[in-house]
Amino acid sequence: MPLNYSISLLPPPGKPDEAKKAYAKAQVNREVSLREFSARVASQTTVSRADVYAVIIAAVENMCEALRAGDQVDFGELGKFRLQVTSKAAETAEQFTASNITGVNIQFVPGSDLKNLFKDMEFTPVPTRAAVRAVLKAQKAGETTVDITPPTSSSSATDDDGEEETNPDDESGQGTFG
Repeated sequence: MPLNYSISLLPPPGKPDEAKKAYAKAQVNREVSLREFSARVASQTTVSRADVYAVIIAAVENMCEALRAGDQVDFGELGKFRLQVTSKAAETAEQFTASNITGVNIQFVPGSDLKNLFKDMEFTPVPTRAAVRAVLKAQKAGETTVDITPPTSSSSATDDDGEEETNPDDESGQGTFG
């Protein structure tokens, strides 16, 4: 099954003042809940869904405890998890203190199974969620055109994924649909 993606106009990473360029953005089809995931695993094994659920919860709790202790957690062919810190620079090593640390991130290094999973992956372009919402709103209103022009700062909002949404009432551009 191909992975759906849309195209977003964004400034290059780390360069917010540069001109926006087109980048691919993966589109999530749906979320598989822990309940559904554990039911899938249970259906492929001799373990009950409740037992799978309990094991996953315990695995996550133990992984968090190991990461807090500074350990790397190796999940075999799935991959490895470890902590990574971000910090502000100090002029010298002697001037660097723990107060220079600004955050902690979880770094995931995929195992060979995951690396190979993406090798032959196919991709399908789809409209952004904002464009789909604008088209649906226009269709419900009986309109035959819809504005999907990238928003200006006064007519944009951000959805749950950080994707800019277009204000379909902004008259800066028109697109026809059928």
